[in-house]
Amino acid sequence: MTETLRGTPDTNARQEKINAALDAIAYLEQDERFNEVIPVYQDLVGRYPDDVELLFKMATIMLRNGDLRESVAHLRKVLFMKPEHLAARSNMGNALLLLGYLEQAKEAFDAVVEAEPENRNALYGLATILIKMHGHAEAEPYARRLVQLIPNSAPALSLLGDALSAETKAEAATLNYRAALRIDSQYVPALVGLAKLLVIRKKGEEALAHLDKAHDLQPRNVEVLVAMGHAYLLEENTSSAVESFELAHACEPENAAALVHLSIGKRKLGLVYAGVYHAAAAWRLAPGNKQVSNALGAALAAAGATDAARDVLTSSSRNSQFLEATEAAIKEIEYLAEQGYERPVREEKVAPEVSEQSKSVEDRAVEEAGENVFGTESEETASEEQAEEVVEGKSETPGEHEEKASS
Repeated sequence: MTETLRGTPDTNARQEKINAALDAIAYLEQDERFNEVIPVYQDLVGRYPDDVELLFKMATIMLRNGDLRESVAHLRKVLFMKPEHLAARSNMGNALLLLGYLEQAKEAFDAVVEAEPENRNALYGLATILIKMHGHAEAEPYARRLVQLIPNSAPALSLLGDALSAETKAEAATLNYRAALRIDSQYVPALVGLAKLLVIRKKGEEALAHLDKAHDLQPRNVEVLVAMGHAYLLEENTSSAVESFELAHACEPENAAALVHLSIGKRKLGLVYAGVYHAAAAWRLAPGNKQVSNALGAALAAAGATDAARDVLTSSSRNSQFLEATEAAIKEIEYLAEQGYERPVREEKVAPEVSEQSKSVEDRAVEEAGENVFGTESEETASEEQAEEVVEGKSETPGEHEEKASS
């Protein structure tokens, strides 16, 4: 198949028919009534399958309509017929990024930037992907190049703030977020990015002011809700924090991060069985994730299931597989949580000082379970006494373990 040749009488007549059909649906496309537009494109592509631009336009409409996989399939056809089609390759990167295929999306954007170093869409896509892959230092040059091209763009400035925020350049990141908000005071990513830095600086009240505004604009944004939860924790308003985490979970029930934060919040309220319940749900969504396993281990320790906690915290050495006794303990606690039961509050004892060198792997993992959404600091989620009990096996589990987990 080859690209349509222009200029001959037959092709001119065909192009006139295509243009007439597209003109007839132009108002629908303008109103973003894509479900009515796509069938017309499909009919035209069926009649003229060798028209590259027509195929590209249909794939782009599908991308805008959220039909990502269909868009990718047609963009592949475009690139097969015309590999140098940069707009198609850039849209391929966008679709793959939205689908979560970061490596493939990066390859697409890399190819575009190599051919066209100032392609804004590809620069934005590359920086976004590298940030998602925790390559903030690698993302910074692309974000800076984008800001140089469009210095008065709130998205570009906010993206540069994101790249700088995790590279111990908090001051520079703050300046970029504030610059973005001067251009667009309602740009939610900048509001959230600035609020996260304020939480890290222990300025919870100021962070909440930005997050309240972001929440009014996007009430179902999980990132906003989780950040609000952390700001409330900083203000020692645990009940409001848990409410924010619950809303985040309600918006995205299969978001493992929201479940981890909800588990931590519930434990802070003394609801340790509920903490296990939510951490176990997060584990089933993201088995093997370190933060999730730490949260589940800390929750089990708080619930008194020390053998199960030890097994969870050391499971990475066994391909994240739990012992049968651990699975049984988790299920028993989950059942109790579902029935509304909670572990009786016990009086905490003052734990002896433990040196950093003498701490076991499990001990440190329990402390890390409270790692917050920003990935820059930790908060304690289990007492030192509970951590010692996990190591020494002093506490009883809710049910009898037939098989003991090894340290």
